[in-house]
Amino acid sequence: MPDDRDRLPLTASQTVVWLAQQADPENPIHAAAEYLDIQGPADLRLLQIALRQAVEDTDAFRVRFEIDADGPWQVVGQMRDWPLPVVDLRTALDPLPEALAQMEADLRRTTDLTRDLPFNFTVFVLADDRSLLYVRAHHIVMDGFGFGLFLQRVAEVYTALEQGQDCPPSGLGSLRELIEDDLRYRNSEQFARDHEYWMEQLSPLPAITTLAGKSAPTAHSFLRNSGQVPAPVVDQLRDLARRARCSLPTVAMAALALYLQRTTGAHDLVLELVVAGRKGPVARSVPGMVTNAPPLRIEMDPAMTTGELLRHTAARARGVMQHQRYPSCLLAHDLGIADAGIVTEPPAINIMGYTPNLHFGQHPVKLHNLSNGAVEDLTINVYDRSDGSLRIDFNANPSLYGAAENAEHHSNFMDLLHAFATADPEEPVAGLGLQPSSAATIFSCARA
Repeated sequence: MPDDRDRLPLTASQTVVWLAQQADPENPIHAAAEYLDIQGPADLRLLQIALRQAVEDTDAFRVRFEIDADGPWQVVGQMRDWPLPVVDLRTALDPLPEALAQMEADLRRTTDLTRDLPFNFTVFVLADDRSLLYVRAHHIVMDGFGFGLFLQRVAEVYTALEQGQDCPPSGLGSLRELIEDDLRYRNSEQFARDHEYWMEQLSPLPAITTLAGKSAPTAHSFLRNSGQVPAPVVDQLRDLARRARCSLPTVAMAALALYLQRTTGAHDLVLELVVAGRKGPVARSVPGMVTNAPPLRIEMDPAMTTGELLRHTAARARGVMQHQRYPSCLLAHDLGIADAGIVTEPPAINIMGYTPNLHFGQHPVKLHNLSNGAVEDLTINVYDRSDGSLRIDFNANPSLYGAAENAEHHSNFMDLLHAFATADPEEPVAGLGLQPSSAATIFSCARA
């Protein structure tokens, strides 16, 4: 048994994942996964060394979870041995679909958090000059920001070794530092100010509006529709954001709120805004799981202009970002939602603006997302990439949305973005996009 001094509590975000996994132990949905498309002849020996070094440097990948009378806890141990399978598909008729099928099969495997490794890596060799590195981690140990830190470390070590240099020192912080930083926050004046902010913003809490018309438990998989916004439209959206003195992500948030309002008829809307939950140098240097999903409340006035909607959304989003560390699970208890047994989740929007620019030596790497973890209702991932491109994914809970329904929502939202692209900030927002639905889909989160 480890010394009590080695025991670390779970972060609030980890606790949420732990409880969800314990409620449905066979559910494989609590995994994040990417694959890296290495466009060049990768040195597989150096890649294996780089991966092992990065895992050694990442405390979160070396934790062991235990549970006792005090609840779950974790301890960082020595790196356990693990294989790096290499699947040679160079002679396959169509190697990419075969590789993707094997990745999907791995994502359907469950993880025993008290026994299994919380990660898996596999290399798929598609050609002499193209390989895919598949990386999967249980969400209890890694969020999107942490994944980016880990992959940057892999690329850094690989590049140094390929150039004949010594392995560079790691700039990654320890998991203990991350948890101690979180505990300091919990006992700080900022924590109290954040609590006060959220009580002011959400008391009384408006009804939760969804597109589904019902609630359902977390499914074991999710549906995805993905689309690229054409470059000229992206340029127009960025110009609209500039004229309205906001950002492109703000335009996406406002568009989602407007789509929800037009589809349901509700005017006081709550979205979940997925945030990194990291402030300060410690939190931004440690791979781990601290992501948060606080509420973004947008009040839609039918008479407001497009510019007013964007400015209102920007102001509310700034408030969320300033108070983003306050755990949304605590907020649910503060508002009495959890005590009331209400499980309905609003649509979530996740702005993916921190995709790392990776190179393995001289070889450029394209990063492709496979899963961000559980999808409670509908999650819209907005990839605002450094190259100026914009991709929109609609991930849906298949217990709530059919494939055709999710595809229709995705298509309608993309059309609405096109309408925003040519919008005049001074014109009424009522002239944009879809017409209101006659039937609103609203779940009340207020106590009777």
